[in-house]
Amino acid sequence: METTVQGRKASGPLSDPVTAELAAYNHAFCELELPWRWDEETLAQLKSVAGDRGIVGAYVERSQAHLLRAYEKRFLEELVHSARERYQETLSAAP
Repeated sequence: METTVQGRKASGPLSDPVTAELAAYNHAFCELELPWRWDEETLAQLKSVAGDRGIVGAYVERSQAHLLRAYEKRFLEELVHSARERYQETLSAAP
């Protein structure tokens, strides 16, 4: 199965859209030194309660609420999404 990721045809393990999305989120967490790791079940649960841009905020509210004492939810969402997008851009720029 071939999938287009960021305008390029992907093959291999990242050709599955869910796997590619999880890899991007988990890479972002690692880059930001957040001790989070999502699996398919977690992603599906979060998507069932929040839109694509809202899943980080939903996760923080449910599982990392202590962070909301120091950071605004929107800040954390933007931080993760920026790191995720950087990862996806490096994939699309790879030969």
